[in-house]
Amino acid sequence: MRKFITKLFFLACIPVLLMAVPSYLYLKRDVYQDFGRHKNYSWTYSFQQLGDIGTKKLLGNAAYKYNSFIFGSSRTTGIYACYLQQKIPNARFFHYANWNESIGGIYEKLKLLDSLHYEINNVVIYVDTDFTFDGDGKCHSSDHYLLTGNSEKEYMLSHYRSFFTSFNMDKLRILCGRHVSGGMFPNWQSDVITNDCNHNCADTTVLADYGHVQHDEQLRHKIDSLKKAGILYARSAALTFKEKQISAGEEQMLLGIKRIFDKHATNYYVIITPLYDQKKFNPADQQLLTRCFGPHLYDFSGINRFTADPDNYPDGKHFQPYISKLIMDSVISGKNNNLQMQMTRL
Repeated sequence: MRKFITKLFFLACIPVLLMAVPSYLYLKRDVYQDFGRHKNYSWTYSFQQLGDIGTKKLLGNAAYKYNSFIFGSSRTTGIYACYLQQKIPNARFFHYANWNESIGGIYEKLKLLDSLHYEINNVVIYVDTDFTFDGDGKCHSSDHYLLTGNSEKEYMLSHYRSFFTSFNMDKLRILCGRHVSGGMFPNWQSDVITNDCNHNCADTTVLADYGHVQHDEQLRHKIDSLKKAGILYARSAALTFKEKQISAGEEQMLLGIKRIFDKHATNYYVIITPLYDQKKFNPADQQLLTRCFGPHLYDFSGINRFTADPDNYPDGKHFQPYISKLIMDSVISGKNNNLQMQMTRL
């Protein structure tokens, strides 16, 4: 009987050990950067959310007293905070974007900044016709718990469940401290202060190369591949519009953003991005955005010089950084009308 109980005990210990060892390694590797303090919160693994990492970095960098912010989707990676700080006097920018960012995500981030008593002197928002008002427009559930309203415990558990639910060999390598490559391991090193994506603002070559237009053989091969795959497809010669997207709830989010801007007397730029599909917002949505943001709204969508050239879209989704530089130069200098006129002369 004693041998039977002992054997049963050891058998019961097996599933416990099978759970305990991976859990210990998960805590040790801290794959979501949830535990302890990190020197530089950067996008390391593809399953991490940029907005979540950015929030942790913001909270850890309180000493820098940011007063200017960049919001929007991954397309904002073409906006360099270090460049804007040269263009706008006394600006201390933080790049606070997220993958496929929603209008609710932007609103929650602004509310968090306001609650933490940040000055919000300057803001750049990239608004996309495909993502910003997709679905209900609410903050992504995978964002930081201070933004979603979830408890810290549920937030930690969601990361744990997500990691092990879709477990694979690459994740096993991560737990074992082995090298991981490819799409699972982008390993970006964002700037430690501005959170600019995948470059160091202290590097003098960064701004020197900012206006570079890529037109080399490598790009040519990539563009040809995208065309063959149908990602860069032939578009209509006629201007097309999206279906109406902005719901009553999303309209309230827009008005909430505007109230925060009014409270802080914010100098802001709301920019509708130039996407490859060349579609513009539904006229009703466009009117709503115009009523909300007035002369602070800048529209670079539709058919124009930026969107007409497939070479400007090296992955079909994002546009080359030089376009963001041209856009920011034009809106900050007040010469937006000149750029719009140049763009429409196809």
